[in-house]
Amino acid sequence: MKTQAVRLLTFTALMGALGVGLNYLTIALPNFSMILAFFLLILTFAGWTVGSLTMLITVLASNLRTGGVGPWTLFQIAAYLIIFLLWELLGKTSLKRWRWSQTIVAAILAFSFGFWNALLNVPFYHLPNFLVYYLQGLPFDAAYCLATGISYYFMDRYLQPLLQRRIPELARKEHH
Repeated sequence: MKTQAVRLLTFTALMGALGVGLNYLTIALPNFSMILAFFLLILTFAGWTVGSLTMLITVLASNLRTGGVGPWTLFQIAAYLIIFLLWELLGKTSLKRWRWSQTIVAAILAFSFGFWNALLNVPFYHLPNFLVYYLQGLPFDAAYCLATGISYYFMDRYLQPLLQRRIPELARKEHH
């Protein structure tokens, strides 16, 4: 039992570190990030706790690198958790049985990240107009959507089977 807990903790820490590394790969491209695809893959493979902890490690470490942790960090975390909840809810439907439908859902959820983030930022910063604030971010949301769709497709195709083969004991029970 202790060995399983150590493996899970080690896996979570390594996935958090890998998430930070994935953020570094696309640092020069605004919002062209594969990180949400990675989070969704880990969430699907290992479950809510590991997926959420991987996201927390990645977001906190990445924000420390790019200007610090502040209220925006909490808004990012909340937006990701909303997306995770939607992903989990959609996982109970037949939509997530095929790689292409999963890819499309992942991309749409990535596009929604800006909406959730704006929904939290506007009241906190007392911004005068939600719609203006949200619409200004659409090009970034589109880039995030595209990057997530492409990344999810390839991660699901290559990384997911690798995880299933190498560490099946950490996979969710319903995926065996």
